[in-house]
Amino acid sequence: MAYTTTTTISAPVNVVFQNKMLAKAKPYCPYFVGSKGGDMLASKSGSYTVKWRRYENITPTTTALTELTGTASFPTRTGSSPSITDVTAAVSKYGDFFIFNEDVDLLNVENLDLEFADVLGIQAGRSLNYLQRNVLEDGLTLVYEGAGSTDGSVSGVISAGTIANALNTLQNNSAMTFAPMTTGSTNIGTGPVLPSFWMICHANVGYDVSRLSGFKSVETYAGQVETMPNELGYLSGAGVGLRVVWTEEASIDSGLGAAASGVRTTTGNADLYTAVIFGQQCHGALSLDRDMVKEIYQSGDRLPAIILLTHPRGSAGAADPYSEVATVAWKSWHAGKVLNSNWGRGIRCAASALA
Repeated sequence: MAYTTTTTISAPVNVVFQNKMLAKAKPYCPYFVGSKGGDMLASKSGSYTVKWRRYENITPTTTALTELTGTASFPTRTGSSPSITDVTAAVSKYGDFFIFNEDVDLLNVENLDLEFADVLGIQAGRSLNYLQRNVLEDGLTLVYEGAGSTDGSVSGVISAGTIANALNTLQNNSAMTFAPMTTGSTNIGTGPVLPSFWMICHANVGYDVSRLSGFKSVETYAGQVETMPNELGYLSGAGVGLRVVWTEEASIDSGLGAAASGVRTTTGNADLYTAVIFGQQCHGALSLDRDMVKEIYQSGDRLPAIILLTHPRGSAGAADPYSEVATVAWKSWHAGKVLNSNWGRGIRCAASALA
């Protein structure tokens, strides 16, 4: 790790220096939405593994109980045994830091360490978001736009039929919806919003979703139900809804699709996206606190899972005899897992090329 020096951050000599830092972009990080929190990583627990436990439903019984006769014996009836599924994931530690020398600290504006901490905090939030994004995009069963079976067969944008396919699969697998139903309001243009699953997609895919027949923009129902940051809108069909959130943080696989025109391409082949659709407890993530992240947060928000560490000049003792070096760092732990693959799907699709 190289020192941050006055070559990197020059002193403001012979300029009128405004003591105001330019705003830093803070993307929303939606991929923890709906995740089931794992047990808190406890100190001295002897394990870097997090576990979730699910008690499975048992088969309905349609046989009537008959009268007990004969010699008594115990137990008098034959029952069922519970079915238990344990899901585990390895916990890994992540982090990054800046190290800067005395000259940077002396020649620049005050509270430079706070600015560095802000930049690192944004990186920390985005890093955890990326990790959980990869859990969903890589761990869910994929549905390919155009009824193909590989990336190389995909050249079209997301369609209502493919979304309906994914939703119907979740329904048949008894996936649980998130948002409660609303019957609408007296406002003009409003209507019912059904209990819904969540979709998280790239902003480029979100544009195509917004053009689908039956799409309802978020402003038409925002006064009826609580909405998420970056919520795009709502689709419905077959008695279930889909609430759509867009993000620029979704991954783009450049040129992995089929040869295409009219969509975003790299060297003539479609760029591919994965729009994830899921119900409750489809995926889980480690929590360092009893309260898991329940809503969409902005990168840089103070989250219990992220630890920010600052060490001022002189704190290193003999390792820094002239008290010249300071550091700012973050660290966190993450473990994520698809807990029930029947309750989620990923749609592989292209996105329209906008003029």
